Amino acid sequence: MGDIASPKSIPTSHWNPETGSALASRISGLALPLLTSAIFSGAALLFWVQPMMGKLVLPLLGGTPAVWTTALLFFQTALLAGYLYAHVLGKYLSLKAQITTHIAVLSVALFWLPLGIPLGTVPASGEMPAIWLFGLLASVVGVPYTAVSATSPLLQRWLSMSGHSSAANPYHLYAASNAGSLLGLLGYPLLVEPLAGTALQTQIWTAGFVLLLLLTGAAALGLRATASIASGNATVTAAPLTLFERARWVALAFIPSSLLMGVTTHITTDIAAMPLLWAFPLALYLVTFIVAFSPSAQVPQGWLLKAEALAIAVLAGMLWFDGSNAAGLATSLAGFFVIALARHSALSSVKPDATHLTEFYLWLSVGGALGGVFNAILAPELFSRITEYPLTLAAAAASRLLVPADGQRNTFRTDDLVFPGLLVAAAIVMHALGLNANDIPVPVAVTAIAAMAFVAYAYQTAAWPFALGIAAMLLLLQGKSDTRTIEEARSFFGAYRIYTSTDARHVILSHGTTIHGAQSVADGRPQPLTYYAAEGPLGQAISAIQPWKPSLRFGDVGMGAGASACYSRPADIWTFFEIDPLVVKLARDQGSFHFLKECTPAGRVVVGDARLSLAKEANQAFDVLIMDAFSSDSIPTHLMTREALALLRTKLAPGGVILFNISNRYLRLEPVVANTARAAGLLGIAQVYHASLRQQADLVTSSHWIALSVDPVALQRIAETGNWHNLQPDPSSNVWTDDYSSLLGVLAVK
Repeated sequence: MGDIASPKSIPTSHWNPETGSALASRISGLALPLLTSAIFSGAALLFWVQPMMGKLVLPLLGGTPAVWTTALLFFQTALLAGYLYAHVLGKYLSLKAQITTHIAVLSVALFWLPLGIPLGTVPASGEMPAIWLFGLLASVVGVPYTAVSATSPLLQRWLSMSGHSSAANPYHLYAASNAGSLLGLLGYPLLVEPLAGTALQTQIWTAGFVLLLLLTGAAALGLRATASIASGNATVTAAPLTLFERARWVALAFIPSSLLMGVTTHITTDIAAMPLLWAFPLALYLVTFIVAFSPSAQVPQGWLLKAEALAIAVLAGMLWFDGSNAAGLATSLAGFFVIALARHSALSSVKPDATHLTEFYLWLSVGGALGGVFNAILAPELFSRITEYPLTLAAAAASRLLVPADGQRNTFRTDDLVFPGLLVAAAIVMHALGLNANDIPVPVAVTAIAAMAFVAYAYQTAAWPFALGIAAMLLLLQGKSDTRTIEEARSFFGAYRIYTSTDARHVILSHGTTIHGAQSVADGRPQPLTYYAAEGPLGQAISAIQPWKPSLRFGDVGMGAGASACYSRPADIWTFFEIDPLVVKLARDQGSFHFLKECTPAGRVVVGDARLSLAKEANQAFDVLIMDAFSSDSIPTHLMTREALALLRTKLAPGGVILFNISNRYLRLEPVVANTARAAGLLGIAQVYHASLRQQADLVTSSHWIALSVDPVALQRIAETGNWHNLQPDPSSNVWTDDYSSLLGVLAVK
């Protein structure tokens, strides 16, 4: 690694000590706080604009994960473009030219503000117009986002080429960048979203962009006065970078990025599908950057490697068991924090001379983007389970080979194969005997995993056996199977499992911890169960509606296993709206569920986002609309706004009814629907149904439903079938619209 850049390393022809001393004092009092403020503000803007743009495009393309994935890829691409732009400026232009160019780019970006979707924008046709969305985001936010993303590495580069006392180590400003990112991440759902609609948000973001431009310009004015800037490029001597160094940066950045997405998917799918839970791993991720790159808060590398080894071993062992509890959640988050901190601290320990600063950040962003591509794009296509999570844990163990540390052996010896070999042998024996993890008594299994974790930790000072041992533990995990599992499948929209109940009387479809349908294995016409049981609100409502007409037109949003189809009479007409083609396949084509085949063989299935699909249907096309588009407790916000309910109203025939399933473990959604229903001119009643223990044994679950209509007579007939009550709007809460919605105000952990 080359010499650290400092004023002493600048040729004397570029440095006047007397002038430099006076100007350094000036910079210390003004330029450094301005630089820090600009970097902090820019990072906050970057993390703010992403969810804001997501909300802006939501009514156009719906809430499909493919939309969010495309948006994520766009922002990762724009970030890479920004870092590449910063690197090119830092490498080929004088510092004065860099400042002039970037201030000009920021100024030009003002022509794209305030951000917004042009009136009359119409999505391209097709199941998922990803290219169209990418182009839309590029045209709307591409220039401002790229300009803002380039600001932090450029400002750090400018400082490194100045005469300031911090010029030798500008990396501490990266901590300020991640602190700003943390503010943007937490500030948006906690402060911005609850208080302002997207129209006002874009105005505030514009003001923040102008502030960033002013702070950047003011900091640049202070820096331009230094002798190194006035003379042109500051020439320093630094060793050229090697291919290994660049590859190591990419690999060390890839691990925490991939693990961030993996642990987020794991905890939100398999532990707790709580809204906003995704923010916790991301916040921890940013905190690890702050700690790793802060000169005053660094943790000793040796201690971190020991803590990381224990974290990897414990998390690998935990994957064997059901961690669907608070302890499992806390352990998963704590383990992720330790591993991410260890990898980011390793990155900080191998950062290059300040002359290579912009290239360092460029390769870091490449590693982060590759982690996102692997988890968001490749993993759903390659794996039927959340396999990317254990794979990244194994990669984290292997990446210890790239971390220089005292006392750690990175060389390979033959006896390094003993420990992983024993674990592989255990897996072979288990398979040969026809055993799996469910056949082992829990106390024995816990003891075995604890012993394996302890032995793995004992090897933590030798990188090769530790990495191979963890890989063997996770290979053993892949041999774990549940004899009740019939099928596991995955798409962009989630990971699904079809399995039999413990008493073998039912076949169940689940997405993570949420059941999306169950069918009895008994012969005869299948009967709706779970949320859709005849005893519950949906069954009550349909029993009251069907006597009105000999033939009813049903629209069912959110197919699940297709249970509601078996309320159909021979003359009824059913149309199912399902966003995920895989769910259609599991419910209709795999043979595990017979609801659609036996109850509505002529039913029409429309694949796509429900709101967009319903907009194409004829007005007054349905007598009953069943709205059940939840996915593992995440809510379809764009189906619960005033504009969405107004659209649904136009699709109802005279006397028609909308039946909303708002069952949720963490959100109070009845006031939301009550407010939006009133705004859309709809009346409503609701019922919270509590299933008895006997009913729960038969897979009849508690549920919460709302019935909406413009016809009070229709609602009165439904109200007479059960314990319904009138909807009560909440005057203290804002009406959800396409411009405004907030989960924070309705969050209620039970």
